[in-house]
Amino acid sequence: MTTIIDVAKHAQVSKSTVSRVISGNGYVSQESRKKVLESMEALAYSPNLIARNLQSGETKTIGFLTQGFIDPLGVFLESFISIAKNYNYYVTLYFTDGDKKKEIDALNQMKYKQLDGVFILTRANKWEVIEPYSIYGPIATWHRIDSERIYSSYVDHYSGYSRSLDYLFQRGYRSIGHVLSNPENLNTKARLRAIEDFHKEKNIPLKDEWLFQDNTRIDNGKYIARSWHKMANKTDAMAFYTDSVAASFISELQNLGYSIPEDVAVIGFDNSEISRLMHITTVDYSIRHQAENSFIYIHNQLNSKKIAEREISVSLVERQTVPFKNDCTSSLD
Repeated sequence: MTTIIDVAKHAQVSKSTVSRVISGNGYVSQESRKKVLESMEALAYSPNLIARNLQSGETKTIGFLTQGFIDPLGVFLESFISIAKNYNYYVTLYFTDGDKKKEIDALNQMKYKQLDGVFILTRANKWEVIEPYSIYGPIATWHRIDSERIYSSYVDHYSGYSRSLDYLFQRGYRSIGHVLSNPENLNTKARLRAIEDFHKEKNIPLKDEWLFQDNTRIDNGKYIARSWHKMANKTDAMAFYTDSVAASFISELQNLGYSIPEDVAVIGFDNSEISRLMHITTVDYSIRHQAENSFIYIHNQLNSKKIAEREISVSLVERQTVPFKNDCTSSLD
C-alpha cells in the first residue's frame, strides 16, 4: 500500500510538504504542489481519512439524524446545511427508519471519530439512551427537552398554539377541533395546557371528541377527515400541530365533497412549503433559525471562536383557510 513517504520520495520533496498539500494547511510552492499531486496520481495514493481524523481529532462533519421524511425536513435540512457550509462543515444525512439500532450506529460515529457532532430531527431511542453519547461530541435537537447534555432549539409551543386559538376565536369560531402529536412530547403537553387555558378563559366546554391524536403523520390527515365527516356535531374549525397533516385533512375532505374553508376552517403549524402551496393559515416559529441555532451550538462546542445565536420569533401567517365567521369583524392584535 502506498504511503505518504512513498509520495515524498517520488516527488522528491519532504514528508511534511506532502502532508501540507493533503491537509491544505501551511505554505507550499506551486512547483512543489504540482509535483506532489502528480506523484499521488502516479502512485494511486489515497489519503487515509480515518487516520487523519484520529490524528487531528476532528472530521468537520456533522451527522443529521431523522427517522424519515416529515414536512419540515426540507426547510430544516436546507438551513442546517447552508450555515454549516458557511463555516466549512459537511453534513451527513442518516435515515434511521425508526430503527433504534441504526440510530445508535449513527451516534457511535462520534465515538469512532467519523463525526464531530450530531443533530437529531426525529429520534427512535429515548433521551436517556441518547444522552450518554454526548461525551463523544455535542448533540442538538429541535425537540423540547430539559437536558444539560443535549441542546434544544425549541420554541414555546404554548404561546404559538394559544395565538392560533385566539385568532380562531376572534374570527368567530367556537367549536374547535385539536389535532395533537405524541402525548409524551413536551410540545404536545404545552399545547394541551394552551387548550385547557383557552377553554377556561373563554368559558367554552371542551369536548373529548374535539381532541384528535396523531402519532405517525402518515395518512392520519385522511383518517381525521373521515372521523370529522362522521361527527354528529362537527367542529367549525380545526387546529393542527403541523401543516402536513392539515394539508392531508383538507385533501381528503375535498374528496368527500366538502369545501374549505366554507365547511370548516383550518389552521396549521410550521409555515412549511405545503402550507404556502395550499394557502393554509399557519404559525411560523422561525424553523430556519431553529436549524441555524442547532448548528451554532454544535460549532461553538467544537471551536474557540463563538458564533452568536439567531433570534427566534413566533408569528401568525394569514392565508385563505380561516375566514371571518358569522360576519365577525374583530381582528388579531
